[in-house]
Amino acid sequence: MTGAWFLMFGYATLLVGMVWDGQWHGDVGPDSFWTAPHLLLYAGTGIIGLTCLSVVLLSTWARGPATETPSVTVFRTFRAPWPFLVGGLGASGNLLYAGSDLWWHDLYGFDIAAGTTPSHFGLGLSIQVEIFAMVMAFAVLRRTRSERWGLALAIGLATLGSTSAFGMLSELIFDWLPGVAPRVLGLGATGALMLSLIVGLTRRWHWPAAAGLTFVLVQGGLALFTPAATRWYAETIDQPVRDYTSGLPQVLVGFPVTFPLIALLAAGVVAWAVRRGVSPLWIAPAVGALAGVNAALFYGVLGLMEMNLPATLLAAAALGAAMGSLGWQCAAMLRRFGLRAPAAVPA
Repeated sequence: MTGAWFLMFGYATLLVGMVWDGQWHGDVGPDSFWTAPHLLLYAGTGIIGLTCLSVVLLSTWARGPATETPSVTVFRTFRAPWPFLVGGLGASGNLLYAGSDLWWHDLYGFDIAAGTTPSHFGLGLSIQVEIFAMVMAFAVLRRTRSERWGLALAIGLATLGSTSAFGMLSELIFDWLPGVAPRVLGLGATGALMLSLIVGLTRRWHWPAAAGLTFVLVQGGLALFTPAATRWYAETIDQPVRDYTSGLPQVLVGFPVTFPLIALLAAGVVAWAVRRGVSPLWIAPAVGALAGVNAALFYGVLGLMEMNLPATLLAAAALGAAMGSLGWQCAAMLRRFGLRAPAAVPA
């Protein structure tokens, strides 16, 4: 259990650095590998990597397992619990791409296209692997109320943090669709996958609602921190803030702030389905479609992205339903993956 919380601490540190870096690029601009947001991001990765290494070594050489999570033998020597093996691979990839990011910044200084450079694409995918490791670690911790709250917080962090990788992938995969905003599809898919995961893992209405609450806390905290930290850091290193900068928190438009409402709707769907005995084959796609429609409506109504709203709504609902079904299947595997079946504890 301790290892899972350290994974979360490392990822929370990484997420603060990543969101702060996005605010810095928008409000100030000049960049290098050694900026404070970058260092915070890589400090989080370092915490994840050291945590995974420690758990693997303890599981290998300590008397008895360091964690109850099923493990795999690596190089015929090391006993690696699955979440910490995945997290270690993600952290290794992140630090590897950090070297290419340093090279990129040495050559160009500014991030001309932060989301499409090879180094940033690799970083985004590595971070996503770290996110999956954190969720995997908490997926087997479902015996007590505090453990389930940990899972809800992990889902809240993962939902906000997955925007980078899912956004980049959607722009690569769905750019050919006429009138559809690819990034909207990616963000809708993110919400659909994360909501259906917690629905499938807990199978109670309380915990999708709890994930929505943790999302509010994470997004709200980052919205308060990043603009203030950006201005303070710019003054500290004598960098001027751009004239057209509004100072508004970019994290509020990086992922729909209406997501908690969809989490509450998902909780209602789960409660209704449990009372009526509705098959999970219908619950998960419905929850996913809600998340997809939410993303399309949020960005379409506010005019934050160019799109044909009806076409984007249809595509987002279809992709959201598919990701919802995938999330349920992943949750079913994770429920079997852990040794810990949920106990009858108060929700």
